[in-house]
Amino acid sequence: MHPGLEISIETEVSRPPALTESKRPIKIRLPPYNHSIYLIQCAEAAIGHDQHYFRRRQLRARARQMYEDPESTRSKDHGWLCYWLAALALGELYKDNGGTTGPDSSLETGHVSSDATKEPPGAEYYHQSVAFLQQVAENPDLQYIETLCLLTMYAFSMDKVNTAYMYNGIALRAALSLGLHRNLLDFPSERSNLSVAELEYQRRVFWTVYYQDLLTTATTGRPWGILDDEITIEYADSSRLVGDSLQDFFDSDESNAHLEVMRLRGQAYSSLYGYAGTAINPYSHISLFNFDLGNLLSQQHLDKMDEFHQGLIAWQKDLLPKLKLIRNWDGSLINLNRVNASLHLIYHQTILVLLRPALVNIHNDRFDARSKGLASVIDLFPGSKSILQAFYTACLESARETATILEWLHYHGILSIHAYFDASYAFTAAIVLYMTQQMHAFAYPGLDPFSFTDDDQSALDTILRILHFQSSAGNIPARDFEKRLRLLENNLSALETELANHVCLDELNFEIDSLNPAMPALAGHTEAPLYVGS
Repeated sequence: MHPGLEISIETEVSRPPALTESKRPIKIRLPPYNHSIYLIQCAEAAIGHDQHYFRRRQLRARARQMYEDPESTRSKDHGWLCYWLAALALGELYKDNGGTTGPDSSLETGHVSSDATKEPPGAEYYHQSVAFLQQVAENPDLQYIETLCLLTMYAFSMDKVNTAYMYNGIALRAALSLGLHRNLLDFPSERSNLSVAELEYQRRVFWTVYYQDLLTTATTGRPWGILDDEITIEYADSSRLVGDSLQDFFDSDESNAHLEVMRLRGQAYSSLYGYAGTAINPYSHISLFNFDLGNLLSQQHLDKMDEFHQGLIAWQKDLLPKLKLIRNWDGSLINLNRVNASLHLIYHQTILVLLRPALVNIHNDRFDARSKGLASVIDLFPGSKSILQAFYTACLESARETATILEWLHYHGILSIHAYFDASYAFTAAIVLYMTQQMHAFAYPGLDPFSFTDDDQSALDTILRILHFQSSAGNIPARDFEKRLRLLENNLSALETELANHVCLDELNFEIDSLNPAMPALAGHTEAPLYVGS
C-alpha cells in the first residue's frame, strides 16, 4: 500500500487557459491511504447521517483498489477521480472540527490567526474535483450525481451559495433524467432486475438531491426544482437491506427525519416569503413577497405563521425516541449527538426565520410609540396579543436552545469550525437575540414587558463567542455573518441612543458595503473563554 499516492494522467481540464492545449498531463497528489480513509470518516461523522453521499463499503473498496494499482485505467477514470477528490475535500473541511475537547476546551480566540484570503481546508481537492467535472448531460450516472452533491456541500463553506444552487440544479436534472423520482411500479421493465440494495441506493441518491434542492432554494430564495406531487418514489428504508449491503448505508430513520424537517422548512419559507411562486401557494396574497415590514402584519399573516409553527411542533413531538432531545432535571440535554444536534438546529432555525417578521412588527410598533413620545403603546393587535407573545417566547426558546446545542458541540469537539451551517445557525439566533434584547428596553405602563433574562443574555454571549471563534479560525461564511451582525448592532444602538434626538431613519446606515472596517467588534464577551457546564 502506498504511503502517499501520485497519479499522472492525460486530461482535459475545464476551461483551459488561453494559448494552451486542452489536453495536457497533470499530476494529482492524494494523501496516504490511511489518512484518506480517516478523511472519509470525518465527512461521514459530520454529514453522512443527514443524507446519502456515498456507499460506505464500496467507496472504501474502490479507494483500496486505486492505492494498490494506481496505474490501472480504472484508477485514472476521470469520473471516479472527480468523485474521490470531492469526498476528500469534505473530509478535510470537517477534519479539525471542535479542536480540543473537555473542560479545557474554551472559545478563546486571541491565539487564532486567520488570513482573510485563505480558502477553507480541502480547497485544493475541491478545485481539482471541479476541474475533472465532466459534461455528461446525455448519459449521467449515480456517481456523477453524488459528486455534484458533495460539491454542493463544499461550495457552501466557501460562502458560494449560488454555486451550490447551480450544482444542485444540475444534480436534480440528472436525477430526473434517470427517473429516480419515480416508483419502480411506474416503469417496471426498466428497473425490475435491480437488487434490493441497488434500488435502495437509487432512492437515497434521489432524496439527497431533493433535500439539497430544499436547502439551496431556501438559502437563496429561489424556486424549487421539483414539486412533491411529481415524486412517487418511497423514502429510504434500512429494513429492506440484508447482509453486506447494511454496511453501505446509515440508518434511514436519521436521514428521513432530516428530510421531513427540511420539507416543512421549504413549505413554510416558500409560502410565507412567496419565493416559489403562486401556483403552489394558493394564498400567495398573504405572503411577505414584496410586503413592506414597516406595515402591520395582517391576522392572515399571523395565522399562516402559527399554522406552520404548530406543524413544526407536531413534527418534533412525533420524532422517534432516539432522535428526541430531552431536558434533564439539571437543565442539560439528554440524547444529544452530532446527528440529533444537526436535526434540532435545523428545526430551531426554521422557527426563528418563520417567526422573525412578527418580532420586526413588535419592534417597529414599540419604536414608533417611543419616537412619538407616547406615554404608552396603543395596542395595534388587540386580538393577537397572545399569539404575538407566544411567537416572542418561542423565538427566545429556540435561540437559547441553539446556543446550548452549539456550545455542547464545541465542548465535545464536533462543532463544524469551517463549514457553513453551524455558523448560519448561530447567525440566525443572534439576530433574534439582538432584537429581543432591545425590545426589552421598550417598556410602558400598563403593558406586559417583553422579557429578556440573564439566560437570554448568556445565550447571546455564547452565540457571539462561537461565531467569533469560527470567524477567527478562517470560516468564510462566519466572517460575513459577523460583519452583518456588527451592522445590525450598530443600527439598533443608533436607534436607541438617538431616539431622544428624533433621528431620521434615512440617516442610518443599512448598507453592509459601507460598514466602517474600524467599527468595534460585537458587544458581549466574545473574547472570554467559554466552558460548558461551568
